[in-house]
Amino acid sequence: MTGLLLHTTEEASGFSEEDWALWNTFLEGSGETSIHLRSGSVRAALRSPNRAVRAARWTDESGDLKGIAVCEDSVAISQGVDDFLEGSIWFRRAKDWLHRRGGFRFGVRVIGTPLGSGPHGYRFAQEVNEWPCLRELLELPGIALESQPHPSPPSTWVVKDRVCHHAWGDGFRLAGRSQWRKGWVDLEFDPVMRVSLSGKSTWEDYLAAMRTKARTKVKRILTLSAPLEFQSLSAAEIESELDELYRLYMNVYGRAAFRLGCLQPEDLVLLKEELGEKFQLWVAKLDGQIVGFHCGMSDGEDVEAYFVGFEVTYNKSHALYQRMLVEFIQWGIAEKCASVNLGRTALDVKASLGAEPQRLVLHERMKNPVMHALARWAARASAPKQHVLKRAWKEDETSTEASVHHEVVSTAS
Repeated sequence: MTGLLLHTTEEASGFSEEDWALWNTFLEGSGETSIHLRSGSVRAALRSPNRAVRAARWTDESGDLKGIAVCEDSVAISQGVDDFLEGSIWFRRAKDWLHRRGGFRFGVRVIGTPLGSGPHGYRFAQEVNEWPCLRELLELPGIALESQPHPSPPSTWVVKDRVCHHAWGDGFRLAGRSQWRKGWVDLEFDPVMRVSLSGKSTWEDYLAAMRTKARTKVKRILTLSAPLEFQSLSAAEIESELDELYRLYMNVYGRAAFRLGCLQPEDLVLLKEELGEKFQLWVAKLDGQIVGFHCGMSDGEDVEAYFVGFEVTYNKSHALYQRMLVEFIQWGIAEKCASVNLGRTALDVKASLGAEPQRLVLHERMKNPVMHALARWAARASAPKQHVLKRAWKEDETSTEASVHHEVVSTAS
């Protein structure tokens, strides 16, 4: 189908309440849920004065909705890739040269959200050719902000993230020539770590399905973190603690080797205002003082771990980060969700708590032909480090989870 009419907005008020209601109905009917693509999450991003976000709708000549998408102009910052990429000697030399001054940064237009992992960028009716629509969105002018009233559109395009059915550790390379569009490059980074809650309706069920070693580790995490007190915050309470929460977030964010996008302080308040109980932020207190926080979203089907922040001093002594991961899992069980998405990074820690890797591929194109050729070469010359991850489940449970996981991601692909 061609000739669709594009409607865009850079403010939440740019679409009517009816438009947003139809947006959600269309998303629900697409067969692929995404709390990041629900109207509440998109409206929260549009309300942020420091994020260059655009929401898009496509309608046919009768006014029927045929597609939705969200894009954001952001910045990618690389301070090193040694933690998650490996490659040939020529790749290593090129990487060292690029990072010779401590790193580099470049502008990116992202179809999807830079702050989440997974296929959260767009949905189209089955009969629609998605590429002409997405190209129309990618080619729009820069998005103005108060801090940058006359921006140029970024020179790099990214469409993220498509689920891949190839198992982690099978040696199959995703990066290189794009399987999506000719002239693009496919890139792969760390997988997203997902916990299946199938057959685990209670926390006791969850522990019982674990290997003895994994169960012992969880109990040790709970023992070390017992002095911590967790408290859920309202929107007003989040706002009153915003400076401290953002400082804790930057403690973690600032240590990342590669960063795409950055949480803005007001995002936490706006998400709570737009999503209500579907967005939760908990602070961890020790002797009455906030030493960390974790926040996430739930649509009743899945829990999405969003961001954490903490004092590194207490991380080892009180198993602070690991306890936050346990809290996400327990929230998913309490919400009767099918799975918990714990995000990327810290793969082995998450695997030891029952998470399984799900590979994702993103599509990238640079307008500068020389830079694009270099990006394609780098993608072919490198690959994510596919470490052998810990196995938390008993043998029969592991085989069942693997079967269910393979069926789900094969369908999604």
